[in-house]
Amino acid sequence: MNSADAPRDERSAARPALLADLAHEVGGALVPGDPSGGPVVRRAVEDHREAGPGDLFVAQQGGRGHGVEHAAAAVRAGAVGVLTDSRGARALGRGIGVPVVVVEDPRAVLGPVAALLQGDPARDLTMLGVTGTNGKTTTAYLLEAALRRLGRRPGLVSTPETVVGGRREPSAVTTPGAPRLQELLARMRDAGDDACVMEVSSHALDQHRVDGVRYDVAAFTNLSHEHLDYHGDMASYFAAKARLFSPELTSRAVVVVDDDGGRRLRDLAGRRGVSVLSLANHPGTDASWHVVGERGHDTFRLRGPAGELELRAPLPGEHNRTNTAVAALMLLELGVPPAEATAALAGPVSVPGRMEHVELGPGWPCVVVDFAHTPDALASSAAALRARTPGRLVVTASSGGDRDPTKREPAGAAAVQSGADVVLVTDDNPRTEDPAAIRSAVLRGVRGAVAARRSAGLSVPEVVELPTRRAAIRFALEAAGADGTVALYGKGHEQWMEIGPPGGRVPFVDRDEVLAAAAAISCARSASRTRP
Repeated sequence: MNSADAPRDERSAARPALLADLAHEVGGALVPGDPSGGPVVRRAVEDHREAGPGDLFVAQQGGRGHGVEHAAAAVRAGAVGVLTDSRGARALGRGIGVPVVVVEDPRAVLGPVAALLQGDPARDLTMLGVTGTNGKTTTAYLLEAALRRLGRRPGLVSTPETVVGGRREPSAVTTPGAPRLQELLARMRDAGDDACVMEVSSHALDQHRVDGVRYDVAAFTNLSHEHLDYHGDMASYFAAKARLFSPELTSRAVVVVDDDGGRRLRDLAGRRGVSVLSLANHPGTDASWHVVGERGHDTFRLRGPAGELELRAPLPGEHNRTNTAVAALMLLELGVPPAEATAALAGPVSVPGRMEHVELGPGWPCVVVDFAHTPDALASSAAALRARTPGRLVVTASSGGDRDPTKREPAGAAAVQSGADVVLVTDDNPRTEDPAAIRSAVLRGVRGAVAARRSAGLSVPEVVELPTRRAAIRFALEAAGADGTVALYGKGHEQWMEIGPPGGRVPFVDRDEVLAAAAAISCARSASRTRP
């Protein structure tokens, strides 16, 4: 019996613990030793600004300094202990006034400590984790919707939203830090949820945020150029993703093997003792399951050891057929019969900012808002829209500031190679960088791809640089025509534009901007018709 099926009165409850017991649990040394076991700890916190009475403050090395610098503030706020490394312990000395637990790597033990203090909530939920460069959000939403149709009560941890007890709220990050994550899982358990579908980011895996969670099934969608500003190189990026596919975090996995990263991961997970279902889109690829069906169609078959499943992707594009297939195989791994899995995935699914349509009515182009911000994601999305657009396809090309700069030129090239008729180079979240410098890098990729297409005798798009995204949206609506499509890439579900120092935000929602631009265009057209 899955732990999610246990009677409610057998579920564990959040439980405070003696600091000495926590130290023993994680193999740490308690300084000074206390025969009484030390103070009782109610929860763990990483941010001294969140500390309160009865808390354990976790002081670890960060990108800009060591958390021990804030330990005194946490203690003044009521923290009854500090968990840190040997460097932090030396800096604290004996003057902090509370016991200190010393471990080799605080980040590596924070998840298990937070889980223990919340009563190990993941044990009471069916846990499904999805990682990969692209497709995490859509796959997670497909799974959440399917589980509801199967009569389950799933929570959701995703980039756009967090769902607890059926209530939706905006997410701050894709995968929260370990203490927040464990508190979130405890809220799900206490609200009566019996499952959790979670996007698991590479940052979260590298920073041990999901340690203390064991997934019933984990999935890998793909690996492509992204987050190298953080990971440094593709090898480190792969290694972070691969952490999810170890016996400590899961026993079963679904891995898409269309790229080299997926094939390497399948083999690595198998060597680690994880049971793997592999999935491929090409018949010649060695895999246990294959997507079968004419490209460009939303309906397809999933063929494998259990026979064939007739499926339909709720969103357009080959990548969304793959996401649907991944969700189906994860359900099969949970023991859902094939016919029930197919039926559960058959209904519509709305994914915020993922191929999200903005309805403007007759006489207007089809408008799609999509979070695609990697070259591969943009290319896949635009290709799907090109195949469905009888008229002009207008796409935006942009890149965020203070993030991996090496993907800017490839993103511009992908916009051109999609077959778009118009490529608009504009801004999304410049952050602390000069927006003009970011656009210049994207434009280099655009111009290089235009030159390559021209020399090959292929059609080339009109290229327009517009410094403000608001101006680009209005231009796109007027340029596409009634039978065209506008694809706004990069921001998706986001409710703001990040400009200036960290925390600098101005409200900006692509969907709302589309509606406002359409209204302004309509007013201008009406005014021009009434002029004598």
